[in-house]
Amino acid sequence: MKIGRIIIVLIVIGLVAIIGYRANQNIQAKKLAAGQPAPETVVPVEVVAPAKMDIADKVHAVGSIQSDAEVSIFSKVAGKIANNLVKMGSVITPGQVVSVVNRDEVGYDYKPYEVKSDAKGVVARILLNPGASVNPNTPILNLVDIDLVKVVAAVDEKKIRFIGMGQGARVTLEAYPGEIFGAKVTNISPVGNPVSRTIDVELSIPNPTHRIKPGMYVEVEWTISTRPATVVPLASVVDRGGQKYVFLAAEGQAKMTPVTVGAVAGDVIEIVSGLAGGEKVITTGAGQLNDKDKIKVVERSTSAI
Repeated sequence: MKIGRIIIVLIVIGLVAIIGYRANQNIQAKKLAAGQPAPETVVPVEVVAPAKMDIADKVHAVGSIQSDAEVSIFSKVAGKIANNLVKMGSVITPGQVVSVVNRDEVGYDYKPYEVKSDAKGVVARILLNPGASVNPNTPILNLVDIDLVKVVAAVDEKKIRFIGMGQGARVTLEAYPGEIFGAKVTNISPVGNPVSRTIDVELSIPNPTHRIKPGMYVEVEWTISTRPATVVPLASVVDRGGQKYVFLAAEGQAKMTPVTVGAVAGDVIEIVSGLAGGEKVITTGAGQLNDKDKIKVVERSTSAI
């Protein structure tokens, strides 16, 4: 019994010694690490030089397509629709018969009455089908003239001074990505919208193939002027607390530099102030940098564009 207890005591003493030794090693290692400087993080970056290019000052607005004219076709007599001779999308000329009406006055035998269009256009809607009652106050169909369509766009009241009658504009439609349609201003509303602070501007677009449909969403762009500007890639400009900055590569460090920005042109942005023009502006990873971060230029371009 005594020998067994002695063995157990010796084992416990040995375990305590081993644990103490390892703990002492960890303490010594931490002390050694505390006396060593932390390894430096060097961020690889790419740089460009600010470039010169012509910037276009533009006015943008959104709106929708409307037909140049819209009319409703009525029957001059009361009765019931016997037949519609046209359908939605049919192209109509003045004098063309569009519907036939059977007069239903008791005691009289009338020939079917032919309803003729007094306007040209395309059938937008059939409002009454055969068998429906009709009278001179009931429209049978709606006709739209879309050989020439108009855009009604809401222009910011602060920009309306740049828009004039007959002025050309570029129109794009979501229905036809990548296509640009030419338009001209034909009317400017004499009143403004007090809620949206916009002025309605009408523009006309030739539409001989009828590809442009009333109701389509459009974006309108007017080019007001062009001017020389200094630009850098959009990716190089960061926002910190509402202030715009770029990072310059200077002596192995990132130098945070405040700038004033202007117009955006594609993937570049105008720098109004803050750069002289010969700096090395950091592009890749600019959003993750801080002032005086260590950097290494891994690739260098000669221009921002």
